[in-house]
Amino acid sequence: MKKGKKKNNKLIYIIITIVVFLLGVILGVVLDRSVFHKETNDDNKIIISEPIVKEYMSFVNNKVYLYNLNEVKLKDSTTLKDFISNYKDIDNLFNDLGKHIKEIKKLYDGGTTIYEVKDNDDLFNDKLTIIKCNTEAGNRDIYFAQNINTTEAFKKGACGKSYQNSTTFTKDYTIDKIKLLDEDKDNDKYTLELTISDEKNKTTIKRVVDKQSKDILKEGKKYTFHFENKYKELITDDIDYIFTNFTLKGVVPYGK
Repeated sequence: MKKGKKKNNKLIYIIITIVVFLLGVILGVVLDRSVFHKETNDDNKIIISEPIVKEYMSFVNNKVYLYNLNEVKLKDSTTLKDFISNYKDIDNLFNDLGKHIKEIKKLYDGGTTIYEVKDNDDLFNDKLTIIKCNTEAGNRDIYFAQNINTTEAFKKGACGKSYQNSTTFTKDYTIDKIKLLDEDKDNDKYTLELTISDEKNKTTIKRVVDKQSKDILKEGKKYTFHFENKYKELITDDIDYIFTNFTLKGVVPYGK
């Protein structure tokens, strides 16, 4: 009898252990699904590791794309598609969007502009980035984006861009002041500090030139500055930003 009782107790112990183990597994699965992988109820957003771009609609002869978005729902419960469909051209659309967005950056590609939705805007629910393409190649597409790295987006083809070739651009500035910092006549090298201005701001740069270039530069005169924008990065017209981010290749008298 005692042996049978011990055997039964051992069997009960094994069964209880198995049941507890199975309950633990089931509870773990439920918690994993309900807590750690809880899905959002917001249909406007996608949680992703790689950017997703989808064609949203055609507008005039161009395309509107959503970047990292399923849909854009406005505060009056209409969709972005409903809103855009009220307009006949891009200019009228962006004229009305003007009070809801602010310009952030431009590209020297013909006029592509990057905007952001203003804080506490009364049209958009979310803080979106908007790209209005306007390239020399004729791309006029529009992107409404969330969680976007604009430089990476252009590298991957936004606005029909290619990062294969270097580009150059020019800006016209006035040299307000020239200061000689160092001269090496034996090697025909002169280090100059140039105070340069446009219609809004000014900046100071240092440049090593030969005597011929040094003699060309005069205070109070306007010059055309040639820059290289090797990776077609986003740029603004801010004079400090331009001299900081791009390579100055040369300076020539204005109009030549």
